[in-house]
Amino acid sequence: MCVCVCIIFIFCTILAVDSRKQNVIADLKYGTSMKNVKCYLIFTPVYLDVGDKDSDIMEVAALGRPFTLGMLYSARRDKLIPGVTLWDDKTLKEKLVENDQHSSEFEVSGTDSIDKKSSLLDIDASLKFSFFGGLFEVGGSAKYLKDKKKSDNQSRITLQYKATTKFKQLMLTPDETKNTQQAENVKHLATHVVTGILYGANAFFVFDSEKLDPKNIQEIKGTMQAVIKKIPSFNVDGKVDIKLSDEEKTVTDKFTCKFYGDFILESNPVTFEDAVKTYTQLPKQLGEHKENGVPLKVTMMPLKILNPRAIVWIKEISVGLVRKAQDALKDLYNLDIRCNDLLEDRVGRSFPQIKKKLSTFQELCEYYRSSLQKTMAEKLPSIRAGEEDEQKLVKVFDDRDKSPFSQERLTKWIEDEEREVTIIRYFVDMMEGAKIISDQSELDREVFNPGVEEVLCFVFTSLKSTDPYLQNMSDYLEKKKLEGTDGNTPPAQDQCLLQKIKVANSYSKIVYSLLLRIGVKSSQLYLYSTFKRHQVSAKQRDNR
Repeated sequence: MCVCVCIIFIFCTILAVDSRKQNVIADLKYGTSMKNVKCYLIFTPVYLDVGDKDSDIMEVAALGRPFTLGMLYSARRDKLIPGVTLWDDKTLKEKLVENDQHSSEFEVSGTDSIDKKSSLLDIDASLKFSFFGGLFEVGGSAKYLKDKKKSDNQSRITLQYKATTKFKQLMLTPDETKNTQQAENVKHLATHVVTGILYGANAFFVFDSEKLDPKNIQEIKGTMQAVIKKIPSFNVDGKVDIKLSDEEKTVTDKFTCKFYGDFILESNPVTFEDAVKTYTQLPKQLGEHKENGVPLKVTMMPLKILNPRAIVWIKEISVGLVRKAQDALKDLYNLDIRCNDLLEDRVGRSFPQIKKKLSTFQELCEYYRSSLQKTMAEKLPSIRAGEEDEQKLVKVFDDRDKSPFSQERLTKWIEDEEREVTIIRYFVDMMEGAKIISDQSELDREVFNPGVEEVLCFVFTSLKSTDPYLQNMSDYLEKKKLEGTDGNTPPAQDQCLLQKIKVANSYSKIVYSLLLRIGVKSSQLYLYSTFKRHQVSAKQRDNR
């Protein structure tokens, strides 16, 4: 009877503490006497001001980082503190409690957004912001976060396999939590200590189609998604049995596969068939006793619990700021894809002037992205520490809208380039069989070839012009400010080359007929119309 009364009293005390916003988790073990009543403390956060994160138990995705129980962690920088632990090895081993937590699941995703990737890896907004700022490097399956499509003209489907194996935690009494080696020494170095780790493994199979006609992308994507959803069913009694229709086989034969996983494979899959075989073997890769899992999710206790003087202010980053950063980086990523598509176009490959402009644009955008991430990495820890207001970082993203790197200006530039490539491609197709000359020396070789009587040259003069907008982007990166407040808008393209496709055909006939009537050797003819000016040069026929 006395034992029961004591137990009830202890539970009531815990509930009373919790009502004062102090979350206490205890494991009460009792027997037939008071000697067996014992309280094991896992964590006892204290309540601080609203918005203060150091009083909370933290759960973060491991993302391939080498977490161990008892390890220290800085929540300001989302950084592990290796080489320092609060307890000796004997205590860590004796107080380790391990529980099986077996589960497995798979998911097929047709979305390649950072939001979806973060969801698949259980990344919260705060950790996502740290990743954007480059505060830490990811490993294992989390490298999937860095994988990006190279082209908009391809379909992408991702298959995720996820398994959990066991949960390990430290079970310490209140006295043992105070008996630490380094609590006083590390109070300015770390904010939390690792008290629990969920083990398991993730694997991502990223399937990409070949480059497609834009009108076929959604159809192929639907077929890809349907086939990939069948992969788990291809494992029959431990044997791979791939059954596909002719249409499905035609599509899968053109798949490529990339693998990001927490498994050590003899070779990574590169084809659909390889991926199926690898997928069916993943459960075995975890080991007979599930001993091959890696940290997936980590639970951490604030150091404030161990050392009341270790007062560490950790301020949450607002969702609005995280969204601004994500949108800015996503915009730059999408522009990079559009540049890749233009560079892979036969016009982009054939005309070095276009290739140079696009490559320069990509490089400048990459420099700007790196500069943005560097600023985030510098300001984020001080914002979380309460030393700097996050509005200073908000201003960095707001100032982007007034710079040459605003989304509006960058989009206008790339749209102008896409239009120029489309128009040049039309003229190249119209003059089928004509040789494309990329520089003056090559032109001279053609003109002065003794075996050639006449050379008809259609010159795209617009490609010779320098691009002041690219120069302005470069100047902005150098100075980190604009000469004015509005930046340079990309120069409007002349209403060039075409107004309507049907006009272009008659224009080409005019070019050819006028050339045949020129009476002066080595002359140049400039044609003016509603189109951009073109220069046509030719070695003239003898005047008859």
